[in-house]
Amino acid sequence: MTLSLAHLRVAPLYVHRGNAGQEMPIMARHYGDRVVATYDPQRASAETVVWLARARLSPEGITISEVILEGHAPDLTALHHAASKLLLNVEITSGPRITEPVVKVRDEDTTQASYFIPEGWDLADTLNRLPGAFTAARPEVAHALKWIEEEKRTTGGEARRFLDAVILVILKAGDPKRVFDEMKRVLHQADAHEAAASAAARTA
Repeated sequence: MTLSLAHLRVAPLYVHRGNAGQEMPIMARHYGDRVVATYDPQRASAETVVWLARARLSPEGITISEVILEGHAPDLTALHHAASKLLLNVEITSGPRITEPVVKVRDEDTTQASYFIPEGWDLADTLNRLPGAFTAARPEVAHALKWIEEEKRTTGGEARRFLDAVILVILKAGDPKRVFDEMKRVLHQADAHEAAASAAARTA
């Protein structure tokens, strides 16, 4: 499997508008368990910030778990956040090939999947279309995520956080069956450790 549940590293990305006075078009820093990026709107875009952050952090084994645009328009903020929860970049394009919002995976690399939106398209509408576009592009993954979200409704605490990690691994690996097999293995190991600890406590 391409990514282990045990070694999953995640970080939220907070994106701020800067100004022409900053040294580089995009500047990013780690602050504890989060990444904060500031960009000059005259030289870069929020979409470029997110794409670049993913590209730079992925070789370090860090997954951007969610994108929060701060100080941006509500519709754009909501769209980026929803797309990021599916590990999608947002790309607004003026090219003739994209005539409606669509999810595409570049060269079968699931870490470079994007939600392409024609320039000028209503952003509230693109947000409504996102689940359908994602399902059309990755039906097996979408079905698995729907099942996990239903399971999360009846769980909490560590179990819920574990399922959140499983979602990220499925999105990155693109192979729900293999991820579920590892999930069962991890849960079996946890049960075995708990049984061993219980037995040791009884004999102490």
